[in-house]
Amino acid sequence: MASAVSKALVNARQKCLSEEEAYWDPKPDYSRPISARNEAAALSWLLDHQAVVCRGGAADVAELHALCADYCARLGALAPPEQQRQQGVQAEAGGEEAGGEDASSSGRTFEEASAEAALKRWCTEKGLKAMGSPALFAAAPAPDAAAAAAGGGGGSSCSSGAAAAAAAPPPLRGLRADSAVGPGDVVLHVPMELLISYESAKESDLGKVLAALPLGLGDDSIALIWTCVERHEPEAAAAAWWASLPQRFATVLSASDADVEAALAGSPLAAEAAEARRHLAEAFEASKPAFESLCKAYPDYFQPHWFSWESYLWAAELWYSYGIQVQVAAGDIRTCLVPYLGLMNHHPLPHVVHFSKVDAASGGLRVRAFRPCAAGRQLFLSYGPYSNSKLLLFYGFALPDNPVDEVELGPLQMPPGPTGTDRRGLLAAAGTGLEGHRLRLPPPGAPPSACMSPSLLAAARVLAAPPDQLKALKALPPAQLKALLTAPLRPAAGGQAAAGKEGDAVASAAAAAAAAARDAAAAALLLRRMAALSEPAAACAARLQKRAAAGAAEEEEGASTLPHFAGIYISGVVDILEATQRYLSSAAAAAST
Repeated sequence: MASAVSKALVNARQKCLSEEEAYWDPKPDYSRPISARNEAAALSWLLDHQAVVCRGGAADVAELHALCADYCARLGALAPPEQQRQQGVQAEAGGEEAGGEDASSSGRTFEEASAEAALKRWCTEKGLKAMGSPALFAAAPAPDAAAAAAGGGGGSSCSSGAAAAAAAPPPLRGLRADSAVGPGDVVLHVPMELLISYESAKESDLGKVLAALPLGLGDDSIALIWTCVERHEPEAAAAAWWASLPQRFATVLSASDADVEAALAGSPLAAEAAEARRHLAEAFEASKPAFESLCKAYPDYFQPHWFSWESYLWAAELWYSYGIQVQVAAGDIRTCLVPYLGLMNHHPLPHVVHFSKVDAASGGLRVRAFRPCAAGRQLFLSYGPYSNSKLLLFYGFALPDNPVDEVELGPLQMPPGPTGTDRRGLLAAAGTGLEGHRLRLPPPGAPPSACMSPSLLAAARVLAAPPDQLKALKALPPAQLKALLTAPLRPAAGGQAAAGKEGDAVASAAAAAAAAARDAAAAALLLRRMAALSEPAAACAARLQKRAAAGAAEEEEGASTLPHFAGIYISGVVDILEATQRYLSSAAAAAST
């Protein structure tokens, strides 16, 4: 008989299911973990409501904490990410190992004169309470997602295999646990005073001046201009934080055109990156009149180089990579920069997932761990269930074997001719559409069909269905239609076996033959789309591998890390596309027999 905690976990998984997870599995089995994100969110929710869930029972509390401690193992990791062995860090941090901890796991402490130590002192003076301190962690080989840590310190500790096209990135900052952290412990309490938002930028003296200019500047533009100034202001309230930030962010947004072309040409990310960079360039041009007005009105204070393209890019990358959505009050959600929290690095199997709601009682962000971390180990959070394309574009890194990696398929096309109205009606009835579809590698233990969502299969079947079949499909009851269209492509005696009892009409030989024809046409349609993506992606991967083989890994220190992470990204893309093509080719062959 299931315990009260087990039943509560099942309910919490359902409560925490995201739209993304529902896209891949509209009817998940809540008796098992749905995804790393969902399980982390469910456990965090249970800890937040531990008094109700466990009702004060010591056995229930112990069971809940055991579930938290076994989180990584239940998700298939051989060891928690913080226990993955890392290479020793040299003198980059300028400090000694903390408490005699093994440098391979604990990193190195920053010396007292460092910007990181000054940041901790300033935040503590402002009321920060922390169970962790800044430390420098080294890069190390990461054969799977459980060993691939990366993120907010401005780099990554992961490295690729044959797909890497440059030397592994340098060591990165992280947050190391000062003492043992248990499930439910508040590892950080960040007071509201430390949060920097669009609103705080707009309400500053400079923000009021910018808002008064007849330029129609939005809140985000005001925040970027304010950032360009504030980072140079020696008497800025958050001067210690500004001084601790990287001098450059290694995202695709600020890479040179030549580096972006060399790393991403032919990849699905190339067009998205070009659009994002174009958008930033247009925003910069639109802000130039404000820059000129400030320099003209206060020539002895404002410096032209504060408003250079490089400075503007730095500000934009800061808000993209460090900004989080924070609920400061009921219904009031703000984009905020959170000093000290930005030291924590991303991992798909994190210690923290809930960190974006101001606690009404304490008046600050309570960053609570849902699973334990030993003293001296690195504490990780989750930026979100982001694919490598998003991580590379906005954060400057990619994860080998990223468990939530996906490939955007792009909009599907409605066939020309008079059947558009019927097809749009069928798409609506099946709960799908032409946009928002993507591909992935099947999760461990899942069938090959898991590379595609039921929603995508339904859309492909509708778009590929011969015109003479549309009327018969429209005549089916909604539930039967959806079951027929969303069933995996698979062989069956006489044709496609649809889920459930479909009645004599669907079970007939004619209906089975029609279903097989639809499946063959849907597979062919999707294979054509795969070919359009896979051929340039494979060329991109081959180009990066050739670069690596030619010795690009010996580039001088400080060289761009984009080729390295682009190699990881494009390797994942190729793997996903190849897995999808194998599934579709097998299904097409079965449907045609």
